[in-house]
Amino acid sequence: MCRDNKPAAVWPQTGEKGLSETASIRNTTIVKNAFREYYFHSKSVEEPTRMEQREFGYSLFGQKGWIRHLSFSSMGALVATLVKEAPSDVYCSNAYYRFPTHPMQEKDWLGAFLIFDIDGKDLDLPCVPSHTYLLCAGCRSAEPLHDQQSAFACQSCGADKADSVSIPCAKCIDASKKELKKLLGFLTGDIGIDQLAIRTYFSGNNGFHIHVSDDQFVTLDSSARSDLAGYLLGTGLLPESVGVRKGNNESLCVVKFPRGGIAYGWRNKLAEKLKIDGSSTLKLQHIVTQAGGYSAFKSSLDRTAREMGVKIDAQVTTDVHRIFRMPGTLNGKSGLAKTVFINPDSFDPFRDSCVLGDNRVNVKLKCPVRLRLKGKSFSISKESAELPAYVAVFLICKGLAEAC
Repeated sequence: MCRDNKPAAVWPQTGEKGLSETASIRNTTIVKNAFREYYFHSKSVEEPTRMEQREFGYSLFGQKGWIRHLSFSSMGALVATLVKEAPSDVYCSNAYYRFPTHPMQEKDWLGAFLIFDIDGKDLDLPCVPSHTYLLCAGCRSAEPLHDQQSAFACQSCGADKADSVSIPCAKCIDASKKELKKLLGFLTGDIGIDQLAIRTYFSGNNGFHIHVSDDQFVTLDSSARSDLAGYLLGTGLLPESVGVRKGNNESLCVVKFPRGGIAYGWRNKLAEKLKIDGSSTLKLQHIVTQAGGYSAFKSSLDRTAREMGVKIDAQVTTDVHRIFRMPGTLNGKSGLAKTVFINPDSFDPFRDSCVLGDNRVNVKLKCPVRLRLKGKSFSISKESAELPAYVAVFLICKGLAEAC
């Protein structure tokens, strides 16, 4: 399963150590009621193509694991289940099957749509520690992550293990959008996918999902999808791709540009980075010599390509049996919706994906927090507060507050 598809690690299970059963029930009741109200009124849950051939699944608040191998013949039946169960997370397969409710080995795979995942956690951004909190594995108390903190010791119970949870900031989202735009450029430019066949979504927590509905990719197996993911990541590129061939030893090389030229794909990207063209034989020879020969140039080229590539989760792309968060459904890690959008520059996930109501909810904060939702900024330092439901649910889902 994709990490984004797993139930939130910080969501308390009923009777969990450090959290009373009463508190757990209060939290679950508040959040489930908010989710149920959304599904009762919402028209945003998208109907999958070939719905009757898809596998569905969902996870429930306060329970481990998820329920899967389900099938729905209509959106009415699906929405009725969402209203009844108010699940924490809802999934739908990218694959379609002849028998979607059967065990995996008996489903009879017919194809799978192409999906990419960009997760802010994979970008190693320097801002992340400043908006990360540690949740004690023992008593579930919370505290901000301190600068350069290498060890954890709970001030309440003395436990030395903790889960971390982050509230993404604008820099996190902007960095993910940069990767998203890069990916869209690869897909439409290098791969030649029609932009109309691509739909972009905010995941509902800290990243983006890109769905490709072009039929020519539906029957690709895992190996072919792995090759595509490698191309996007910029892995496995050889100096020969830009005309550098190994000489008689590792320090020597021969420059001979490919017969097809270097004006397309990765060849063009690397040529622009190196500031060379099809007539730059001597310049490229000098670049390789300055780098230290063929092997050293190969290592440098590999680093450059990885930096220029898109930071996607390759496992998500290659798995042809994966179930993904369903568009329009709520994310149990935040209470935000998986939301489709067209223009990354004008899309604000903390405004456009914040879809819960604003009725007031009393919560107990575990530590001071700052966040921005629905265009409003919140800086909460007091222990107890009455907050709009969309803020209260967000903080409860993150494990940073409890319902009173």
